[in-house]
Amino acid sequence: MPGTEPWSPNPGTAFWDYSGSGSGALEELEVCPSWDLPYSYAYIPTLYLAAFTVGLLGNTFVVWLLARRRGPRRLVDTFVLHLAAADLGFVLTLPLWAAAVARGGLWPFGQGLCKLSSFTLAATRCAGALLLAGMSVDRYLAVVKLLDARPLRTPRCALAVCGGVWAVALLAGLPSLAYRGLQPLPGGRGSQCGEEPSDAFQGLSLLLLLLTFVLPLGITLCCYCLISRRLHRAPHLGRARRTSLRLIFAVESAFVGSWLPFSALRAVFHLARLGVLPLPCHLLLALRWGLTLTTCLAFVNSCANPIIYLLLDRSFRAQVRRQACGCTRRGARRISSASSLTRDHSSLFRSGTYS
Repeated sequence: MPGTEPWSPNPGTAFWDYSGSGSGALEELEVCPSWDLPYSYAYIPTLYLAAFTVGLLGNTFVVWLLARRRGPRRLVDTFVLHLAAADLGFVLTLPLWAAAVARGGLWPFGQGLCKLSSFTLAATRCAGALLLAGMSVDRYLAVVKLLDARPLRTPRCALAVCGGVWAVALLAGLPSLAYRGLQPLPGGRGSQCGEEPSDAFQGLSLLLLLLTFVLPLGITLCCYCLISRRLHRAPHLGRARRTSLRLIFAVESAFVGSWLPFSALRAVFHLARLGVLPLPCHLLLALRWGLTLTTCLAFVNSCANPIIYLLLDRSFRAQVRRQACGCTRRGARRISSASSLTRDHSSLFRSGTYS
């Protein structure tokens, strides 16, 4: 995703135009030979399908776990629910990209699915970044501002924020609908799902990268710095809230660690395509290989959150075991999460008031 759209690696020997001129400039275009990483046609589809399987099961379970709740829901639950829905939308596109990579970059699903899957990846990645920023702001208000923030920390405000996030995410995905489509592969081997070589698209993608990744990342880091200062000054906040914060911090760290390398390389790619950052061919080849690897890392993040919950949240593990063993009883109390079963109040998923 250059900012908001996916990078689609195209296996096989090809030639890239890195001049950045897609507007009919008269200067001679620099053409560089390009090769894919060895055996990428095998391990990349395998990785995508593994992420699809884990992400589909894990995020579906999280959505079901929180959506089945009866009664009041904590504000953080709302963000977690929407985040899982965004990841679920993301993983549903992975089999399409896996099939394309396995076929040497050939896209066999037509123009419509190319645009739709590109739009879905763009919108859900943007939604994930903004939801995590919203979650950080909510935790900042809950820990630092406390009673002063009560008018802002209501279920209606949380739903309004999530609605606004999805509206922005859908808008951020529109360039993918407009500028991504079937592009001819070298040698007349068919078409790939790729972006048009347009300067306007490169500039817009760079701007969206700043607004939908760098800005939310800055907000998140600022909030956690302020939260950290507050925790050092007020150790009485308690183990439960600290544990919940560590779990949320792990989720956000996984997102940043997965998407930051990709976003940095995509920014370099946009600058190279625009001609602002001329690069020799050997660096351009290294950039392409780096984007291939960081794309895999970024895509795998779509299945990371349920794994984090499973590793760090004892109550979530208890609920998974109960569902896996078919031990849930119809006559049991209505619950929103595993924490209601185990009474583990340090769980991110525990039921209770809007705290």
